[in-house]
Amino acid sequence: MSEQNGSVTREDLERQAREIVEVLTQTGESMKSPVVLKGLGAMAAVGVAYWVGRRRGRSRVRKAISELARMV
Repeated sequence: MSEQNGSVTREDLERQAREIVEVLTQTGESMKSPVVLKGLGAMAAVGVAYWVGRRRGRSRVRKAISELARMV
């Protein structure tokens, strides 16, 4: 703030606004990397769960087919 007479000038406000925007920009850029990594991790987890579910489903189908074949 201006120390001349205790009043706030337009320059003081603009300088402070620029500082705030700069801090927000730096914070946003630093947070991009963890967000992307978390997203990729979540996608990988969903993919593994899907793959395991398909394998388990196939084994159940195979068991059912073999049971039917044994009954006939």
